[in-house]
Amino acid sequence: MSEPHTFESRWEVPDAWQQGKGAWGGLPIRRMVEAVVEHEQSDREVRSISAQIPEPVLVGKHHVKTTLVRSGSGMSMWQVEIVRQEGNLIVVRGQVVTGVDKQLELDPPAATWGIACPPTISRHEDVPIAPVGPPFGPVFSQHLEYRPVTPLPTMGDKALVHGWINIPQRTEAGSHWNAAQLLSIVDAWWPAPFTLMKAMRMVATVSFSANLLVDPESIEPVLGERSPLLHEASVSSVHGGFMSELRRLWTPDGQLVVENLQSIMVIK
Repeated sequence: MSEPHTFESRWEVPDAWQQGKGAWGGLPIRRMVEAVVEHEQSDREVRSISAQIPEPVLVGKHHVKTTLVRSGSGMSMWQVEIVRQEGNLIVVRGQVVTGVDKQLELDPPAATWGIACPPTISRHEDVPIAPVGPPFGPVFSQHLEYRPVTPLPTMGDKALVHGWINIPQRTEAGSHWNAAQLLSIVDAWWPAPFTLMKAMRMVATVSFSANLLVDPESIEPVLGERSPLLHEASVSSVHGGFMSELRRLWTPDGQLVVENLQSIMVIK
């Protein structure tokens, strides 16, 4: 087995993308994926990511260490660490898996295997954009576009979230999604229990795992811009202050885009 290949780069964590004292968790997730895409072969697509965020990702200078752990005939495994320059502290670490597009003949066809179904909710064009952002929401949320269908935090009776999410053109131009955007935007909504809670509580994502289940280029634009995606989230269970939350992103025509499992800790 050959020695792993390591690439190093720098990342300046921007201001105005905070969630509490650290950056929104989707921001380092996106940087991890981008770091891999920069060095991966063009015929290998991002398939999944798993990550831990043990420290807040503060505004400022960071090192990104991207290591190709193994490259097989059909799959590659990458390890990524994000290190805060001040104090040489690891703030994010995880793995990204890439793979070739295998056209396999399966019996029955793979398209029949999935049993997940999108929720039946209002079309995105029928749901108004909500003014999510400071002081109501975290700082980073001002850059995104939310169309909530289920009640806002503290206003519902179930730990459940349905709504439409997008990166608007004022934040980032483009008509198509890419892997880094999709795997980060699944983290953009507030935790599902916030809908149920009588008062907001401080929480933090401890671990993050997500599978990308489509070719991002296959998501058709809407009116020449990126298509809004249906965000679905629910809590499976809670024990000792740690909750397991399942999140999914769907296209308007019901195609499952991303499936994400998070372990979220209630801090206080």
